[in-house]
Amino acid sequence: MESAGLGGAGPYELLVQLATGGMAEVFIARRAGEAGERAPLVAVKRIRADLRHDPMYAEMLFDEAGLASRIASPHVVPVLDRGLGGGGAPYLVMPLIVGVTLKRLARPPDPLEIGDAIELVAQAADGLHAAHEARDGAGEPLQVIHRDISPSNILVGVDGRARLCDLGLAWALRRATRTKTGTVKGKLSYFSPEQAHARPLDRRSDVFSLGAVAWEVVAGRRLFAGSSMLSILHAVLEREVPPLSREREGVGPAVAGVVARALERDRDARWPTAADFAAALRDAAGREGHAASRERVGARAAERLPEPLRPLASISSISRPGGPLATPEILDDLRAMHAAGVVGEGDSSGMVAPASRRG
Repeated sequence: MESAGLGGAGPYELLVQLATGGMAEVFIARRAGEAGERAPLVAVKRIRADLRHDPMYAEMLFDEAGLASRIASPHVVPVLDRGLGGGGAPYLVMPLIVGVTLKRLARPPDPLEIGDAIELVAQAADGLHAAHEARDGAGEPLQVIHRDISPSNILVGVDGRARLCDLGLAWALRRATRTKTGTVKGKLSYFSPEQAHARPLDRRSDVFSLGAVAWEVVAGRRLFAGSSMLSILHAVLEREVPPLSREREGVGPAVAGVVARALERDRDARWPTAADFAAALRDAAGREGHAASRERVGARAAERLPEPLRPLASISSISRPGGPLATPEILDDLRAMHAAGVVGEGDSSGMVAPASRRG
C-alpha cells in the first residue's frame, strides 16, 4: 500500500491530518485496496496518542459511534465504521464533509446574511432535536444531551447544509462512559447557566448553547467573552444579553425575541425543544423577510477551503452518495499537504477545515 507517511487506522490509509482537539485527531483517509485510487475519501477520527493509555477515551469514542448510529438526520454527521488500529488505537470513520465550521464561515468582518445565519442555526437545531429524540433498540429514549454545542461543532458543507458533529462529550442516560467528577465538559462561552453551576442537565441546556451560537452568527461578535474561566462563567450567569435588534441593522423584534427566549437563564422560560426553536426561527425570519440561499452559503464555504482542497468542492465530487473520490490528482494534492506540514485548526470535528502551517 502506498503511504502518505501517516500510516493507517485499520484498513484505512491516512492521507493528511486535518485537525487535532482536546481528545482526538482527524485525518482525510481512504479505504486501502478499494477500487484502486478511486475509493471514496472519508474522515477518520482517532484518539490522540498521548491519551490512548486511558480506556475512558476509547469508551467515549465508541459511545459517540453508538449514539450517532441511533440518530437519523441529514443535519448530523453519521459514523460509517469503527475499529481498533495499530497499537489498539480506537478510530471512527465518517463521511468527508467538504466545508468549514460555522465558526470559520461566520468569522468577522464579513458577516453572514441574516437569513443564511438563521437557516443554518435552524438546521443545526433540527439535528439537535433528532439527537435529543434518539432511542435505543427497544424504543426507549436515550435522553441524549450534546453538552458541547458551539460554532466549531457545526459543519457547513459546500452543499450549503449545516450538520451537527462531535458527539464525543454527549451524555445519554444509559451510556457506558460516565463523566469523571470535577471534569469540565464543553466550551465555557457556550455553557448554559445550569451547566456553569454543575447542575443536572436536560435538552434545554443545549437549546441555550445553540441560542448563544444564533446570537453570535447574527450579531457578528462574541456574546459571552472574558479573559479567564471565571470571567466567562460570570458573563454566562450575569451579563445582560443585548437584543439582536440593537446589534444588527435589519433584525426586527420577531427574530430578536426568538433568540432571546433561547437565552433565558430560567430554563423553564426557554423553548422546550430544539424543534420548537427551529420552527420559531424560520417563522420569524419569514415574517421579517430574511431569505436564505443554500447556493450562497455553499459558495461562501467553498471560498474558505484551503487551496489544495478546492477541487473537492466541485459538484461532481460532492454529488456522489459515497463522498468525493480519491482520484490520482486529489491524492497527489493531499500528500503534498502532508509533506508541507499542513494541518487544520484546533478542533476535532471531522471536516475539511481551512488550514495553517506548523511553525
